[in-house]
Amino acid sequence: MVLVVVAASGASSSCADPDKAVGFDDKNPAARLRAVRQAAQTEDRSAIRPLIQRLESDDPAERLLAIRTLERITGETMGYDHAAPRHERDAAVRRWADWYSAGSEDPPG
Repeated sequence: MVLVVVAASGASSSCADPDKAVGFDDKNPAARLRAVRQAAQTEDRSAIRPLIQRLESDDPAERLLAIRTLERITGETMGYDHAAPRHERDAAVRRWADWYSAGSEDPPG
């Protein structure tokens, strides 16, 4: 019985550190914020699609960081305001999605 507990605790300590996880789709909000910050620091255009998706987050801080990162990468906000009512945010997200779907490499605007 003791060996099972020791083995289990040893296995969990070898897992990735959740305090350092990075991922747009991670369940951990901190990991998602780290992914957004990393995209901002590197101005990673391949992160545009997941950043647009983060604009629909329930977390206003995540939405704010995502739109500022999109603005840094593209130079545009498409009229998105992270604190606007849901219907206004949805309209701006549609503008972002339409632009992205068009396959434009040029910044929106």
